[in-house]
Amino acid sequence: MNDETSLSNPLYTQLKDQLLKRIAQGVYKRGEPIPSEGKLADEFGVSVFTVRQAVALLVAENLLVKQQGRRTFVADQKTRLTFFTWLPETKHGERLLAELIAMFEAKYPSLTVECLPTTYVTAKRDLLQRISSGEAPDVAHIVSHWTSYFAYMGAFEKLENLIAQDNLEARFYDKDLWGGSYRNRLYSVAWGLCPIALIANKRALQDSRIAELASPMTLEHFVRACKQIEAHTGRHTLYSYGFNLTGNETDFLHIYPFLQAFRGGLAETQGMVQLNSSENVAGFRWLKQFVRECRVLFADMQTLRQRFAQNEIVFISDGPWIKSALEDLTGEAFDQNFMVCLNPVVSGTNSYSWTYNHALTICTQSTHKLQAATLIDALSNDPQISAYAYEKMGHLPVSQAALNDPRDQSDFHRAYKRQLVNARCINAQNMFFEKAMDFCVDAMKKILFEGADIQRELDEKEYILNMLYSG
Repeated sequence: MNDETSLSNPLYTQLKDQLLKRIAQGVYKRGEPIPSEGKLADEFGVSVFTVRQAVALLVAENLLVKQQGRRTFVADQKTRLTFFTWLPETKHGERLLAELIAMFEAKYPSLTVECLPTTYVTAKRDLLQRISSGEAPDVAHIVSHWTSYFAYMGAFEKLENLIAQDNLEARFYDKDLWGGSYRNRLYSVAWGLCPIALIANKRALQDSRIAELASPMTLEHFVRACKQIEAHTGRHTLYSYGFNLTGNETDFLHIYPFLQAFRGGLAETQGMVQLNSSENVAGFRWLKQFVRECRVLFADMQTLRQRFAQNEIVFISDGPWIKSALEDLTGEAFDQNFMVCLNPVVSGTNSYSWTYNHALTICTQSTHKLQAATLIDALSNDPQISAYAYEKMGHLPVSQAALNDPRDQSDFHRAYKRQLVNARCINAQNMFFEKAMDFCVDAMKKILFEGADIQRELDEKEYILNMLYSG
């Protein structure tokens, strides 16, 4: 036990949390007695009086049952956790979630999970509505760069003392935990590592007599391959590349790897905005020329994936969840029709990316925070449960040890693991990050579609973003 006590966290509440963790994790099972007061006092180095206070709190919460003249038992009832997630929006995800919940409830019989379904497109709005109405879930499935938005309003719980220490220590900082932090506190953890990479359509490449692609290609070779495909097929329905265009931050974030190829980006590690850098100017200049010279399709991501699965697009950029999405659309194994390539590079440089991580968090309104942490630990780092989740979702495991497991040798995962080497979280720790994305998307549209001068447009947005971030 922590010897330091305060009015807000006395020893008996610390002990209560420790006992509650053991109940949630199945160490003390439903209907079975917990150790005697004397044994608990000896184990935790506290007085019997402190043990009685802690036990009394759990009895008052109906988690323990104290029988007259007998020992104290774990209540023979389950704690219900609510889990907000977009996983069920596909049939594949719905089946997977049911399997994961069954595995979790079998391992932790004192807990049961109720799914609160949403869709990826509406998840942020739906979660905000639940929080505003006082109906926040215990555990929420989010995208990591949403963290600062919700943490700023006090909607998410700090996780350092809730998530198991071995889970936290197994993770990358720059590829995972940094993305879930706000003001140097942790509010979300990745549910799989998800670098963005270039996905190629094998059938379209074969039809264009392109037998092999370098991985990574240089940007010059990438453009050459796109033009060769268009010239060879002559199909007006075939697009060389699919650009995400939905009017929100995903538009800018999907072109981000092309800016990274020139070592550009939005903000430095310290948070200083660098939108008008010479590297970003070079990146946008390349993008503008690429859009002008090659046949590209601008559409929402769902449409792009559908057209890509129908062999109407040759290249798209996406995260590792693309595996299950395309297998749902085609009914065939990913590797049969598609391949993962590293993001294109400027000659002689590394292939860079950023981690578009799906993440898990605990809402402040939850009355079962320790049990909610047990669910996050299981889904993200349990050797059986998380391994099954990552296998089916396509995400890379968050544990560095699991990531390096030599048993996983599929071409798909090998490629994404290579992309992960030079990937890190985008700097989204400023509470105005989402608003900043609106200005970045506006700059992208004006440069690519309205003929705006690149330097002037980026200078203007740089000025606005610096006022936004400093204010």
